[in-house]
Amino acid sequence: MHRDELADVEENWAAWLRFTADHAPGGESRTFGSIRCSSVGVPMPLFNQAFVLEEPAVDDVASATSWLSARDVPFWVTAPASVARSVAGMADAAGLDPMATTMPGMVHAPLADLPAGADGGAEILAVTESAQLGDFALVASEAFGAPVEAAGTPAPASTLDDDRCSWFLGYVDGVPAACGQLFRTADVAGVYAIAVREQFRRRGLGAAISTSVLAAGRDLGCSIGVLQASPMGEPVYRRMGFETFTQYHLFVAAG
Repeated sequence: MHRDELADVEENWAAWLRFTADHAPGGESRTFGSIRCSSVGVPMPLFNQAFVLEEPAVDDVASATSWLSARDVPFWVTAPASVARSVAGMADAAGLDPMATTMPGMVHAPLADLPAGADGGAEILAVTESAQLGDFALVASEAFGAPVEAAGTPAPASTLDDDRCSWFLGYVDGVPAACGQLFRTADVAGVYAIAVREQFRRRGLGAAISTSVLAAGRDLGCSIGVLQASPMGEPVYRRMGFETFTQYHLFVAAG
């Protein structure tokens, strides 16, 4: 039977954000019709989204937008190419503006064929103690331009006890340089929070820690890897063997 890789990408992404909201203080999730919303409550839109993954009702889009707006954080209303035109037609009524850029949803399959990657000169470790999450927050805050507190909110110690999630850190000469997260749904390995501090870039660290995340997922029984790529990350992931299955269109609060 043919596998629906696009559904794998979307289910993992929506489940990852709900997982993150469930663990974060003040995080919350709601559903409006078929639209799944989760908000971690930090000032980064990646962590506050409404997923419009099938043809929506305009009232549901408006309700999801209103709920996210009331949380007073930047957010995205996220739609794959298949329904983006419909959401665009509802944008004015829902108080949304389309963003100019899109985000590719990408798949690597099968993970059994994952090539061994170089380590980029880093020692890559799985996070096993809550104290290490401070290093994770440091790397993520510098790489994403966010306050350390905000970057650390999606990675509380409680996540270490949830077997769906694993965190990874890359150290160069003992200095935290890169980070990444594995989130699993069924046999799908989701790659998230890949970040490299500015002074350690252009060494292959992004690919190295991404490969470590995927390898960990493979060793736990996952057969495919999925992610949503940034403009900086997309060419790296293509070289690693990822294929693009859709482009996600992003809508923000009209301003």
